[in-house]
Amino acid sequence: MIITALGHAGFCVETEKAIIIMDPWVSTNGAFDSAWFQYPCNHHMASFIQEKLQNTSKQRYIYISHEHKDHFDPSFLRSLQTNDFTFVIGRFRRTALYDALLKCECKEIIRCTDGQTIQIPGGTITLYIDDSEIERDSAILVKADGQSFLNQNDCKIFDRLSEIMTEHGTIDVYTAQYSGATWHPVCYDYPKKNYTAISIRKRSSKFEAVARAIETLNPRVYFTSAGPPCFLDPLLFHINFERINIFPRGQVFLDYLKKRLKKTPTKFSEPMPVDQLDAATGEWVFLSSERVTEKNYEAYIRAYAARFEPLFRSRRDLVNAQELPTLFENLKTALVEKLQKLTLRDRVKIPLYFRLSDYLERMIRVDFQANKVEDAAEILEENYYSISTPSWEIARVLDGRLTWEDFTLTFRMQLKRDPDVYHVVIHGFLTMEPDDMNAFCSKVLNSEANCERVLVEAGGRRYSINRYCPHAGADLTGGWIEKDRFLVCPRHRWMFDLEEDGRCLNSDASIDAVEVEDN
Repeated sequence: MIITALGHAGFCVETEKAIIIMDPWVSTNGAFDSAWFQYPCNHHMASFIQEKLQNTSKQRYIYISHEHKDHFDPSFLRSLQTNDFTFVIGRFRRTALYDALLKCECKEIIRCTDGQTIQIPGGTITLYIDDSEIERDSAILVKADGQSFLNQNDCKIFDRLSEIMTEHGTIDVYTAQYSGATWHPVCYDYPKKNYTAISIRKRSSKFEAVARAIETLNPRVYFTSAGPPCFLDPLLFHINFERINIFPRGQVFLDYLKKRLKKTPTKFSEPMPVDQLDAATGEWVFLSSERVTEKNYEAYIRAYAARFEPLFRSRRDLVNAQELPTLFENLKTALVEKLQKLTLRDRVKIPLYFRLSDYLERMIRVDFQANKVEDAAEILEENYYSISTPSWEIARVLDGRLTWEDFTLTFRMQLKRDPDVYHVVIHGFLTMEPDDMNAFCSKVLNSEANCERVLVEAGGRRYSINRYCPHAGADLTGGWIEKDRFLVCPRHRWMFDLEEDGRCLNSDASIDAVEVEDN
């Protein structure tokens, strides 16, 4: 089994009898309305993939883990010069990925359920699904030629890794995302001290989750993937050079692993596009002629950005000032539609203010309690949630070129919340399509109705807690204890204070912890 790095979360897995292309993101327009670009640049890998799919007698498969555009690159997939391959994807409740792939010519689309194994020549493919509405993602396990490769990418199934090992045995090669990929705290209005503290906390917890996964799986090789993109838009360019944020580069993580996992036999590496790993020996052939290091990073990014300067220069003044009132009203209409389908709206006690950053005369106020969307001249409440974004960006959502979730990943907005507490219903309202609101609310209610309890120990005490995380349903028996009192969720690293009834430190959630006295 030869694994070739395609860049970001993309890989070409070639066995004796099959070729599996995973999450190829190679388009020159980046992703999320050109907010994200591949780091390092991998646009040249498009021809490599085309050649691999065309010039072979082996069975060919393309696996797409989920619908995020840094994994699902529709323009590239439509450009493929052969259709003699099979798509493999997860069977998600939301069919957007499947529907989009129907527009691409191929032999077949196989949709796998959670844990389903399909036969390929000389081996198997197994998919693991996270379909929590808040997230839709999958991981893939390929077994062939006597080796196994678990590509977890962004899929946060850390609580299931022991189960996977029990079922499938030794994992030879493992990769998983180690970097952040959300708008918090990147787009939030924080003082620098708070921004830094939140970034350190989130980065550290992410690092720890992957380190624990490596301890659990004990693979021969772990390599970085789905790492940070780079940001070439002048509006976002500063993120590349922040000393501390949620986008650590690969070498930072590898340095952490070398200290954290001193006794592990696992080999760690950071491949560049076109580097190849022999899964049988665990040895790399470093074929990339251009190596990006900490020493040449800044010069590399500035040169990369210079090549795309015309793209971003052409975006200025995309919305005529005379069109702004109509756009504002269309946004109100869209928010009304979302609110009507948000059946848990009465849980939100604070208003949401929505503003266009280039149309400051008016604001939209979403009153969840009153089920009302209205104009507002100013923010009067002490407690509120607000979002501000350029009119041209929200226009792309309203005309269907961006989904609401893709919009959140453009990072071209500023948010503020007071109190600074994550609220799952507000998050769902902002990030989901109107047609997904009802399913999202049902998922929240179903999670709350699951009353299974388990015992955990911390600081010499025993606590009864809800087994499943109220955020996305992770099995908390796979979590860990920090500082003798905090239970950490293995998926998103939410921290629950066992000494304070299981209250979450940064959201309004709880796992209802009760200390159990020994008889």
